[in-house]
Amino acid sequence: MVMQLLAHLIKEHLKLTVAAECSTFASGLAACLREKPDVAIIDWMLPDGRGFDIVRQAGPKLPGTRWICVSSNEQEHLVREAIELGIHGFVLKQSDFQILCDAIVAVLKGESFYCPSSAQLYVEAMRSQAGSLAVNLTSREREVLRGIGRGESPKVIASALGLEVKTVHNHLANIKDKLAIHEPAGLVRYAIKHGYAEAP
Repeated sequence: MVMQLLAHLIKEHLKLTVAAECSTFASGLAACLREKPDVAIIDWMLPDGRGFDIVRQAGPKLPGTRWICVSSNEQEHLVREAIELGIHGFVLKQSDFQILCDAIVAVLKGESFYCPSSAQLYVEAMRSQAGSLAVNLTSREREVLRGIGRGESPKVIASALGLEVKTVHNHLANIKDKLAIHEPAGLVRYAIKHGYAEAP
């Protein structure tokens, strides 16, 4: 219902064409690849996956598509991850509808737009990260660490990131050395403490 209402408001208020309305990761990924939209608005968490993974998988194949994330989850690391992924806009669901409209217009113009609350979260995330050893991790190592924080095996992480299992093990070895944490349980605790494990 919320998705349909949002689509209706976008069509009526901004006079834009809504190419597809999707409620799952699978249908959203397929629709993006099929429709090649100018703008894709994604929720960060879907029933069968993460909206961010749609960007990871479809983004390289859709250079003309720009991305906006909407989320009710006010966690600092989500905004940081969105920026690392190259997502062009981020709007928290607590925001007024006009802010989403502003985001769509800005992103269509080639600009970036992060609502005031998400921008503040990013500042806090950067401040937190500056005092963390995780600042030394590469973006790929942070992705692997997120998988560890979610309790995923190297095989599952490799499949999700499109890597060989051996490559994931190599990243894990580097993570352990950089953080000086060599026990799996310790890595999980670190990931959770520093926001690398999203709540379900």
